Amino acid sequence: MIVDENIAFKDLIKPDILLLTNSPKVNLERLIDQLHPSQIIADGTNYKSNIKKWKTTCLKTKIPFHATAEKGFYNIR
Repeated sequence: MIVDENIAFKDLIKPDILLLTNSPKVNLERLIDQLHPSQIIADGTNYKSNIKKWKTTCLKTKIPFHATAEKGFYNIR
């Protein structure tokens, strides 16, 4: 599921992976509680301050986090 600045979703969607792009204004903790993703990826279009905050949230909630700005590309198979 792609989460960007125009986020609008239904509670029925339960994605495995969330892709955060274009620095969405989202409460990631609340989004995690609602969607229960298994992994979160932040691409290079996000502000570094947002990536840092999201990384901390993912560590707290024990969800794997991948920031392409830090680690490079992410291969989804």
